[in-house]
Amino acid sequence: MPNDIVTTGIPHEKLAPELAKIKIKVFDHPVVKDMLKKYKIEKSELDLIPMCFAKLPVSARTDHGIIYINVDVPEADRVVHELTHYCQQTTGNKPTPGSTEDNYLDNPVEQEGFRNQTKFIADTKGKEAAKEYIDDLLDYHTHDEKDEKKREDRREKLIDLASELGIDLSKIAG
Repeated sequence: MPNDIVTTGIPHEKLAPELAKIKIKVFDHPVVKDMLKKYKIEKSELDLIPMCFAKLPVSARTDHGIIYINVDVPEADRVVHELTHYCQQTTGNKPTPGSTEDNYLDNPVEQEGFRNQTKFIADTKGKEAAKEYIDDLLDYHTHDEKDEKKREDRREKLIDLASELGIDLSKIAG
């Protein structure tokens, strides 16, 4: 287990129903179905993916094919992003490139996760919530960046990524 992942200490029987709710909400969604098709993964494999709650410095992460969900932020849309990484990590012929704070938003592996998560949010919570997700993502990862043009370019890139899945966020004020 990576150094920054700490088990919760909460009994599994208390967390298992929350994990089951997340799986029900996520596994049958069209974004996940499309992802499975792209990576040639059978839907039945989803039940075999190791997932658990942990205390994390981030909302969720995937490490060596295991999805860790922050016990304090158990939202289904974050699992969609992490399922993207699971698919990337378990079907490729080489490890996925890691990210640092400096390149996280520009990493193509992460951008695929952002795109899938944005689509899921738009479908389940609405386009305004998807736009808020993008803005929150930028706020969190560019909070100390002084270059407003660079931030706006990244915002446009994330909106363009969402449009690849048929989400038009351009008409939403931001």
